[in-house]
Order: sequence, then structure tokens, then C-alpha cells
Amino acid sequence: MKIVLFILLAILVGGGAFVAMFPVSMAAEFAAKQDPSFKYDKATGSVWDGKVTGVWYGQQKIGDLSVKADFGKLFTGKAGGRLRLAREGFTGETGIDYPFSGGEVQLNNIKLSGNMGLVPGMPQAVVMSDGKFTLDVKDLKFSGDACESASGEVWTDALAKVKLKDWVGPELRGPVTCTNGKVVVEANGKAPTGEDVSARMDISSRLDIQMVAIVSNAKGQAVKALTEIGFVPQGNVLVMRQAIGS
Repeated sequence: MKIVLFILLAILVGGGAFVAMFPVSMAAEFAAKQDPSFKYDKATGSVWDGKVTGVWYGQQKIGDLSVKADFGKLFTGKAGGRLRLAREGFTGETGIDYPFSGGEVQLNNIKLSGNMGLVPGMPQAVVMSDGKFTLDVKDLKFSGDACESASGEVWTDALAKVKLKDWVGPELRGPVTCTNGKVVVEANGKAPTGEDVSARMDISSRLDIQMVAIVSNAKGQAVKALTEIGFVPQGNVLVMRQAIGS
């Protein structure tokens, strides 16, 4: 994704030139000039141990990013390192590999967790529920700006923490894959009262997000609760859609 490309650049330049002290500030400044959507407050340190704070991409708040290069990757013909994310309500990290010959950028062992209410586009009932999520992805490959392949799983208890009109939703769990060049996150679950819930996020390399959630088999108090959350009737199901741009 584009939020990590400036880190890849730093690793490539620093590692390729065997300069362990290549400054992250130069890479961040270059990224900001190349893409005005990328903004940050401060960049300190080197690719060996550096940090970029107050990162935004368009309208999306990213947080603080820390990077550590793995110079052992040089002997395999790759640049590589570890990227960590920290912001209020979120923590995450991922490994990065990029062949000097070009080709696929690979993110591996991605782990992201946090407060579901802080995810952009969540309805107020979810924001107030104190629900959590985890994202665990073994590998994620990009060719240019297109997602080529992904293997992982997402989980959240956000709807299980929502209690409206005596209705309690299910925990949701599902796969992380790639479709049409986008990262696709899907999750499904069944409420204790029998409603089937499915949710999907399509995320582009520019962090544009299309989200849709569908509930079927809802009746009585469940319909009232889901309508209050933000779902609207559509045929014989209830649907909620959100679009968040970068």
C-alpha cells in the first residue's frame, strides 16, 4: 500500500548503498513531494532505527510509524525490514520484502488490532460499544498499486457489544483476500436470536474504502435495533453502506 512505499524507498536506498544511517527524513520528504496525499509531522532516525510521527494519507489518519531495516536481506537480493504502527486505539506491525530486481512488494506476518469504534465509517452504536478487532495476515503481495494475493483472517466483537432493544449481535470472523486489485476483508456471524450478519470492506492502495454490511432473517426487536444502528431495509434484508475516501 502507498502508506508504506516511502519506508520501502528508505530501505532500498539505504540498504542498496550499504548506508545504515540513511535518514528516514529524506525518504519521508521525497514521498510527500511525490504524493501530496501523504503528510506527516516529523521524521527522525535512520532506516536502521527510525520513526515518522503524525502520518496522514488524504483524510485517513495513520498514526506513528517506526521502521527497522533488516540488512541480512541484502544477501538474498532483497531490501527488507519491519514496520510498526502506533496510534490511539491501534497497534500493528508487518515485515516488508522488496526484490532489488523489482516485482512484487510483499508484506508478511501483518498483525493489527484495536478499537473497532475508531475505524473510519463506523456507526455511533459501534463507536460507543467498545468492541475490538484483530487482523492477522500471513502474507500480502502487491504488484504496483494492485493487490495480487493475500492470506489472512479478521475478527471483531463489535456487534456482540452492541445492545439495543434487547438485541445482541454476533462476533464476526472471515478471510482477507485480494479481488480486482483491492484488499478484501470479509466477516460473517450468526446472532443468538438467529440473524445472519455479513460484512465486507474493499480497500484500495490509496486507502479508499467501500464497506457493506447485510443482515438477513431479522424480525421484531432485531429490525428496530438494526435500524437504530443505521441499517436500512432493502428487499428482505437490512443493509448498511459506507464509502470512505482518502
